[in-house]
Amino acid sequence: MSQSMSRRSFLKCAGSGAVSLAAALLTGVSAAAQQPHLAGEPALLDGKAAVELLGYAPAQEMGNVLVYLSVENLSASTLPVGASYLQSREVCTLGELYSMGTGVTAVCDGKPVRCGSFAAPLYGENAADASVFTLNLTAGRGALLHCFCAVPDNWQTLELTYHPDFAAGRSVTFTVNRSTDRAVLGVVPTSPAEVGSVVDL
Repeated sequence: MSQSMSRRSFLKCAGSGAVSLAAALLTGVSAAAQQPHLAGEPALLDGKAAVELLGYAPAQEMGNVLVYLSVENLSASTLPVGASYLQSREVCTLGELYSMGTGVTAVCDGKPVRCGSFAAPLYGENAADASVFTLNLTAGRGALLHCFCAVPDNWQTLELTYHPDFAAGRSVTFTVNRSTDRAVLGVVPTSPAEVGSVVDL
């Protein structure tokens, strides 16, 4: 099923996911124990952040798909979620795109594929949390991970595993299903030079 979400709808959806996860943890239901996670199933990572798969958008012009993951900082500390969106504005080639990373690896239909990713703040005021190299997510704030994955035309299932620096040795895996998880959340670039345009601040 394909769906298009406005920025406001996305924020509402991402926020409700974090609330649902918090409620599950308080009632003793371990949502974080289910592996791998599907779209709409937020996971608690190292007790510090709620991470959720929001969906994917086709990006055929670059031979790949764009997968969206949300990260909500549930801790009292600042979390370095990964490569800053500011770096994405300097991307000119696919090689440069795939050299960027927030600690995300990808496997498509059982085979490893290239993945380039960066983090962007959910709110304009969060821009101050980004250095040239890293998006530092302050307490209570959220970020959107843009993950570009090189997949074949006939791909069916994509598994993304997030290994952030703030949770050394910990990771969470999400399964993206081509038939059900399409959800365009913003501009989808048609060339490497347009990658920086996916962030709407």
